[in-house]
Amino acid sequence: MKANTVFLQGRFGRLLANPMGIAAMKTAIKKATIRSGVLRIASRMGSHRVAILRYHSVLAEPERFGNSIGCGIIHSRNLFAEHMALIASHYRPVSIDEVCAFVSGGAGLPHHCVTVTFDDGFADNLEFAAPILARYGIPASIYIAVDYIGNRTPPWYCRLRYAFSVSRIPEWRVGDFVFDMSIAEQRRQAFLDSSRRCAKLCRESQENLLAEVEHRLDVEPFSTPMMLTWDGVRELIALGHTIGSHTLSHPNLAYVGATDHAAEIAASKAEIEKNIGTEVKHFSYPSPIMEPHYSDETIAATKAAGYRSAVTCSPGAVVKGDNALTLKRVFAPQTVAELEWSLENAFVGRLV
Repeated sequence: MKANTVFLQGRFGRLLANPMGIAAMKTAIKKATIRSGVLRIASRMGSHRVAILRYHSVLAEPERFGNSIGCGIIHSRNLFAEHMALIASHYRPVSIDEVCAFVSGGAGLPHHCVTVTFDDGFADNLEFAAPILARYGIPASIYIAVDYIGNRTPPWYCRLRYAFSVSRIPEWRVGDFVFDMSIAEQRRQAFLDSSRRCAKLCRESQENLLAEVEHRLDVEPFSTPMMLTWDGVRELIALGHTIGSHTLSHPNLAYVGATDHAAEIAASKAEIEKNIGTEVKHFSYPSPIMEPHYSDETIAATKAAGYRSAVTCSPGAVVKGDNALTLKRVFAPQTVAELEWSLENAFVGRLV
């Protein structure tokens, strides 16, 4: 008995000393907790919640766009298919309109409902995600940043990430501070500093800053076509998906002036409606960098513009009585196991 105890202690100690071993152990514990059904039981005993999943891009080869879109918000086509298979088999897919009715106290929904959403308006939402969604009968909401639709120019954060990724200049100066571009972390901090500046700007001012940064970094603007066209937007609608607004130029609305944020919210709605011929009822607040990413003023502006709902990047599930103009979402992780863990915890009101 003593020998067995010593053996187990030694094996457990080696696991704890190995980061990979710790990760494997945590995954095993999570899987065991889910399989036990304890979270499902707890979710039925507490408040009734709905989870809104947040995606951006689905690609066959995500690594090709790691230095532009960013690996953190790209899901591989195969992984996305596994995510949707899980949702179709273990949860109940619903539309954003059904979520709005649920939140307002109207039509009830069963437990463990999930809504799929996409931000920005990447063309791969139609090319790769839509066929998978159709296979599993899952409706999605696609929130588009209007200025980039039908345009070779991708969202500003893609251009900035690309510029700072490929630039060969030795240093980047901001006032008296110098970032050493040969050091990966300093290069990253230089990118984040420029991102904070760009997120506070809209349209022409934003474009001017981008052009200045690209010039100083001595790089050509990233211009690979990757956004939906208006024909693509209309095709997604024909497939049964919902189109919403994600502003005109993807700023952080909490950091721009009242005139700018009102225009970004209302004008984007009007432009989409002009191109699709139907009312746009749903909005998504961009969260490119910095918090908060919305405010009392922007909430009032979405209401004044006539939106029925607005989703945020604040984590969590939604419950009856929540403000439909500040709906929380669950960020979609990079594995199926983590997706299931995130959803099961969201349904019991826990953030993971």
